[in-house]
Parts: sequence; structure tokens; C-alpha cells
Amino acid sequence: MSSNNDRKIILAALKNGYHLTEDALEILRRSEDPVRTLNMVIEHVRKADPSCIVLNAKLIEALVQQTTEPQESKPVHEHEEEPLICPEIQIIRYYPEDAIIEGHLEEFYRHFHSRYIKLRKILEERGIKFVPLSEIMRMRKDQDAIAAVMVLDKKDTEKALIFECEDPSANTTVFVPKKASDVFTKAEMVLVDCVVGMKLRKVDDTLLVQDIIQPDVPINQKHPSTGPDMYVCFISDIHIGSKNFRKDLFESFLDWINRSRDGEVKRTGYVVLCGDLVDGVGVYPGQEKELEVVSINEQFSMAAKFLSEIPERIELIYLPGNHEPVRKALPQPPVPEVYKKILESKRKITFISNPAKILIGNKLIYLYHGQSLDDLIQTLPNVSYSTLHESIGKILEVMLQVRHLAPCYGQNTPILPLDSDPLVIDDVPDMLCTGHVHVAGVKSYKGVLLINSGCWQEQTSFQQSSGLKPTVGTAVLVNLADMSTKIKLFS
Repeated sequence: MSSNNDRKIILAALKNGYHLTEDALEILRRSEDPVRTLNMVIEHVRKADPSCIVLNAKLIEALVQQTTEPQESKPVHEHEEEPLICPEIQIIRYYPEDAIIEGHLEEFYRHFHSRYIKLRKILEERGIKFVPLSEIMRMRKDQDAIAAVMVLDKKDTEKALIFECEDPSANTTVFVPKKASDVFTKAEMVLVDCVVGMKLRKVDDTLLVQDIIQPDVPINQKHPSTGPDMYVCFISDIHIGSKNFRKDLFESFLDWINRSRDGEVKRTGYVVLCGDLVDGVGVYPGQEKELEVVSINEQFSMAAKFLSEIPERIELIYLPGNHEPVRKALPQPPVPEVYKKILESKRKITFISNPAKILIGNKLIYLYHGQSLDDLIQTLPNVSYSTLHESIGKILEVMLQVRHLAPCYGQNTPILPLDSDPLVIDDVPDMLCTGHVHVAGVKSYKGVLLINSGCWQEQTSFQQSSGLKPTVGTAVLVNLADMSTKIKLFS
């Protein structure tokens, strides 16, 4: 084809705001009417992925093939469904196996200093001028100032909440009288090891807290108004190998996702599996009594057969949880190669770490199995396992308010003290998706969609003793075009 024709194709793409790769141009050259084909591609992309600006070979080839392959003539329907075009997933943050520590005290210092610096920076974006604690401690009576502090300890006494705080300049003790109701309510939600802004006033030789500012999500945070016209399906906590695994319900899910005529299924481009695909072996004392399959390899082989039934056109994304045979300390790498090979013997899977940050189209998604939810349930006021159906959204809100996935160090959730704290929520996501606690819930907080996707395992003995009633047989569907959600029940 002449360079003049190439120029026409390129200009047609540029005029519509798109860039063509060289491979994409080569495919268009081979079509009968390149500009007409290009316009058809652009029309589809505008509806399916408004954020897309680069037309690559993979995308164009899929559409060109549909128009060039010989097909039986069939009646034209006025409202015929557009074919689904899925944007490629971009993995923004990923943690490999080789993240190690030596156990030196300096490593913990660097880790918490990193946490402080990152969260202080988020607070400073509010335009607040912070004063070092060392200067505040020297203030005259009745003066006040704002400090960015890390909370080292929190004590509840008869008359006040007492915080031990520090910043790089000093550490000190501050008080929140219980009679100061507004501040006290905020103080109850402050967690140890978190970074907050505190407005402090010097009263005699005591520093009283006048206000507390969480890092939080800005009220005016901007999110993309539209996204790709497609669904992402979130599932977690399948626990294959457990005697309590509801195979019948998961098979119902697989039946549904294979219904090619179902409108939601046709628009589903991704399934995200947010941890605990298998029940594992030796995860907790006495687990062997609750296992149907006692071999971890056999558990993954069973999982491979189930996952192979998810249509190949749907991309499957899988991150580990606390039941997978990987490092228990966060961040967790993807499952080891030996288990990847078992799973990929049946279908292609995208393996990612826990947590991970991904981009689908123009939607930024934080994916996290959610081990630290246990710590928050045991720490926050008025929250318990028995009330999770009402409070799971509130707990996820707290993660955003403190801008950290595992804020309480040294409790149930092991955390690797890396030089840069990887669990700070440094970018405001469009979605935060978790699992782990087996209760489905969806909530929007300041424009961020919060999701916990439920489970596929009946109530365990531990859950029964703690009053937790799991939401069994659930998947959460999110339409990226308008962020509408639906909890699908297969029970």
C-alpha cells in the first residue's frame, strides 16, 4: 500500500484522538477498506474503553477478524450487542518473593520513619502548617499549634484518653478529656501506629488535644466520570480442600459465568480472585480435622479444574491470602512456581502479590486479601465479628481514613518491616477490594468503592465461636462505566 494511503489512515486516527502502533497499521493495510475499518474500531473503543488512546494490534486484530471472517448471513437486529473489548490490565505495584529483612532494629526504624513521612505528606496536601513537637512543648500557656504525630500508645482512663506521640523532633504525652465530646469521638477512632494531625493547646504544663485530623480521602477528590463499559467480577475465600467448601454453590457460579446469552456475563471481562483459593495445610492448629483434601498439591489440582471452566475470554487475576502456601508476612508474593504450573496447566492466569495495585482502563484498584481486618475488628469501638454484616463497610472506611491497609503493627497480622512501608495507601483508588472475613458488603466512601466479596465456605468452628455468620456463595459485579455494583447470590 502506498505511503499516501498510510498517511490517510494515520491522520484519520489522529483526528479522532488516537495513536496507531506500527503493528496495528499493518493489520489495517490488509483490510479491504482501511479507513472504514479504523472508524469501526474507534466506534467500538469509544463505547468499551473511553480512556484508551492507543490502538494496538491485539485490539484491532480481534475486531477485524470479526468483520473479515466468512459468516452465515443472519438477520440484522437494530439493537445488536457490541462485542466486548477489554483494556489490558496494568500492574502498578507488585511485590516479588525476594523482599527480605535481616531482623535488625534499624530496619524497623526505617520502616516506621517511612510510614510517618508518607502519611505526613498526605496530611500536608491539606495545606496545614505543622510545628515540631519539640517547639510545641516549649509553647507558653494557652498557645496552640498543630503537629503531625505518630501514635505510640493509647490509654483509656476514667477521665481522659491519653496518647503517647512522637515526631522526628521529640515524643510527649497528650490528653483528650472525655468531657470534650467532639474531640473525644474522633480520638476513639485513632489507632496506635497511625499518623494523624493533632491541634494541641498548652494548659499549664499539659498538652490538650483540641482537634484530630486523619490523613483520609480529600472531599474534593476527583475520580474518572466514566470507564470501560464492562464488568469486573470479584470473588474470594473459596477454600478448596476444606470439608466446608460449598462445591455445589461454586459450580452454580461457574454455570452462570458460562451463560453466553446472559447480559452481565457477556460484559464481564475480568474475574478477580482476592485470596484463599485453597484451604491450605497447617494454617492453624487442628486444621487437618476440617480438611477434605490433605495434600496442598491436590488442592491446587482441584482448583485448576474449577478455574478452567471460567471462559478463556475472561481474564483471571489471582492474589494469595493467609491460607496459600506463601510467606505469611505482608506484603505476600504470588504463589510459588510449582503451584502456578498446576493452575496454568488448565488456563491462563495473571498472578499478583497481596496487596497489589492495578489499573483496568482508567480505574485504579487496590486489591488486598484483608488479613488486618481481624486487627481492626478487635480494636475499633462498637465492632465485632457478630456485627460484620452491618459494619464491614465502616471498617473499610477506617482503612481509607488512616490511609493504611494494616495500621496496627504487632497484632495478628505479620508485617515485613521493609525500608519503604508498602501498605500506605498513597494514591486514592477508585476501588478498594478485600476478602478474608467471609462477609459480603459494598459501600461508597468519598467516591471510593469499598468491596468485600464474601466466601464459598460454610461457617467454620472458629466463626461459630465468634458469632460470625458468613455470606456463602457470593460474587460482586462492578460495572466500570458507572461504578454500579451488584452482589450476586448463588445460594
